[in-house]
Amino acid sequence: MKSLSLEKLIQERSEKCNLFSSPLRSFIATFIAVRGEVAWSELKTTLEKYVGSINPNTLSFHIGVLLEAGFIDKLNIKGQPRYRIMENKSSEIERLVGIDLVRKMKEEIENED
Repeated sequence: MKSLSLEKLIQERSEKCNLFSSPLRSFIATFIAVRGEVAWSELKTTLEKYVGSINPNTLSFHIGVLLEAGFIDKLNIKGQPRYRIMENKSSEIERLVGIDLVRKMKEEIENED
């Protein structure tokens, strides 16, 4: 197996850090990771609870970035898009956004239920 050059490694890591440079995208990825699987409407409602009104196009854009990066997967269940974290990406999300953020999100969700 060929190892990546230093330049490629730096570029790869920078792209991952950039992926989570948006607080909205970090929230989306963390929320989906904590819930396991989430409907688009549930994600939008939860986001609006914390950040106020959100344009559906903005939400779709950030979901698209996470899909393209291979962090989430889209499922179509009875016409309702649902999203889940790709296999083996939960630990990477925890590392990139911080385990403390993931734990806090879990607490918030448990207190709502």
